[in-house]
Amino acid sequence: MSGKKRYRSTKKRIRAIVAIVNEEYQPGDQNRCYKAIWRRRILPEFGVCYKTLLSYLGVLPSELEEEQPEKENTNQLSLF
Repeated sequence: MSGKKRYRSTKKRIRAIVAIVNEEYQPGDQNRCYKAIWRRRILPEFGVCYKTLLSYLGVLPSELEEEQPEKENTNQLSLF
C-alpha cells in the first residue's frame, strides 16, 4: 500500500477483518468469495464498504505492527 500512518484502532480493525477473510475465503467457491464474506460477516459487524475491505486486504503485515513509543529515561540527569 502507500505506507501511510494508520491509527491503532484502524490497525486493530484491519487485523480482525483480515483474520475473518483468511478463515472464510475459498477460491472458486461462490459462497465463500470476498463479496459473500463481506455481505455476510464484514458489513454487519464492522460497517465498512466492499471497496474498503479490498483495500484492507492489500495492507502489508509490516504496516500493522504496533510502534512502541520510546520511553525517556528521566531518572538519569544529563549534564551535557
